[in-house]
Amino acid sequence: MFDLPRMFAGFVGRVPMGHLLFLAKRMRNERPIRFNGRTRVNSFFPPFPSPAFDRFRRAVIKRKRVPYNAYLAVTSRCPYHCSHCSLAGRSGEELTTEQWLSVIEQLQELGACTVGFTGGEPMLRDDLAELIRAAGRDMATILFTTGYNLATTEARAFREAGLGCVTVGVESSDPREHNTIRAGEGDSFASASIAIAACQQEGLFTALSTIGTKERIHSGELERMYEMAREWHVGEFRLLAPVATGGKVGCSEFMLSDEEYAALAEFHIRHNREKTSWSRRPKPPAVASFAYLESTEMFGCGAGYHHLFIDAAGNVCPCDLTPLSFGNVLHEPLANIWRRMGESFPRPRRKCIMRTLAGQLTDQPLPIEPDQSAELIPPPDPTEPLPEGYRRLL
Repeated sequence: MFDLPRMFAGFVGRVPMGHLLFLAKRMRNERPIRFNGRTRVNSFFPPFPSPAFDRFRRAVIKRKRVPYNAYLAVTSRCPYHCSHCSLAGRSGEELTTEQWLSVIEQLQELGACTVGFTGGEPMLRDDLAELIRAAGRDMATILFTTGYNLATTEARAFREAGLGCVTVGVESSDPREHNTIRAGEGDSFASASIAIAACQQEGLFTALSTIGTKERIHSGELERMYEMAREWHVGEFRLLAPVATGGKVGCSEFMLSDEEYAALAEFHIRHNREKTSWSRRPKPPAVASFAYLESTEMFGCGAGYHHLFIDAAGNVCPCDLTPLSFGNVLHEPLANIWRRMGESFPRPRRKCIMRTLAGQLTDQPLPIEPDQSAELIPPPDPTEPLPEGYRRLL
């Protein structure tokens, strides 16, 4: 399993052995990938070895509440109009280059391990390579994009800036269906394919991302998309669970049932355990399914505890799918906002916070203001068991 023994070795004697045994056993459900001299379990964790992984290991050993993953919506602009866009309904304001560089510096000081650049469509920012370079010195970096205007020149600039991963969102294995959902001009499906190929040509790790909607689960579309990801030679198939937020705020029916969540988790395990011969090409990508990794059997919901999100106007939220603001980086230091958020998120929760809140949010300006946000969050129950991935650690 590549570098897994060395990866775990740095934790021996520093965290409970039961926690390490739990993780080692659960590695059977992952498909670690060796890429450019580093081992990648999935995009939830920094690659090993790397400065970002060292930061992650120190935070785990110290049992610190730090934003392992911080996602930055560097713009709310986008050439497409997807009805499910999680950023829909937000302000069109954007932080400047200097303001984002300040945010990145503050994230470093907080101990963040991975920074994701998203939107909107982040490719619309002229300073994207500069922001990636600033974050990539100590943290792992991920670009989330539709593939818009991402060709060889841009991919080379991102590689030279130290970008770690490019994740391209795709809505269907059928180009016409994908383009219909994107609801924009031009051939978005072709742009996504071109972006993947350009990034691979420049030696960037690539992933394909999609949402595991009810329709895609029951129609077999997820299986077709996974096969497409294999044919496109991507390293990871990132599978999100649908959340009633952004353009779908108030649409509780967009959320999955417990059985459908279980189906996405089973998809993760089954494909990662798939046996392949060394001669078979192309190799299957690893699956990173939120429904599995954020289940009670794994790490639960880390929103506000090990995740944070900052939108284009500077509002700080627990994650990119939880439209609750706890403050704005233009008005106070990020550390103060993170500390205040910890009052509502002092420990990981057993399930996605939005599975609790989805029915309470209606069609209103997003994100919700800080005072109201704090009131909406149900107080943590100290008697509730932690998710299994934390129980032995904390």
